[in-house]
Amino acid sequence: MKYSRFFISILFLSVTLLMTAALTNGKPLKKRLEISFHLKQFENIEPSYQMTIWLEKPDGTYAKTLFVTDYLSYGGFNLKEICSDWQKRIDWRTVSIEETDAVTGATPDTGAVTLTFDASKKNIPPGEYNFFIEVHLLEDYNELYSGNISISQENSESSASVKYIPEKHPEAGDILSDVVVRYINK
Repeated sequence: MKYSRFFISILFLSVTLLMTAALTNGKPLKKRLEISFHLKQFENIEPSYQMTIWLEKPDGTYAKTLFVTDYLSYGGFNLKEICSDWQKRIDWRTVSIEETDAVTGATPDTGAVTLTFDASKKNIPPGEYNFFIEVHLLEDYNELYSGNISISQENSESSASVKYIPEKHPEAGDILSDVVVRYINK
């Protein structure tokens, strides 16, 4: 039996919302970091869509990985062309299995995506951070989206700029659009 991508996306979203409600007793998370974007589907190429999201301090010091796709987390990191910028900042082979499991998730479906992280549970202390979202297209082509966000008593919001590694893919264009990172302290 074939299921449409739309049906599977709706089912995944429903399960995610139910799990979030169960984990938070129906109350919205306090001190949460929300990362939303639109993940583009291409007709000319078939990207891998492998991605990672991490934070750094303003001085460039690595702070924390928030999200890594399953394939990348459990062995894809051995392929240096996949999310190469992230790989330069962390030696994933040295990360504990607990941390690996805590940040690993399924590759997002194309379309609108929102990932939510509990800043308290992720042990993200107050401060200024640079955020990075790196997405692998194919071969050695990656796109790195970045901006800055303030984790404080106040809500904050930021958009991202893109850098192409090693350059813009000739057939792809930006794989992400409408990238917004919000810190919500309710």
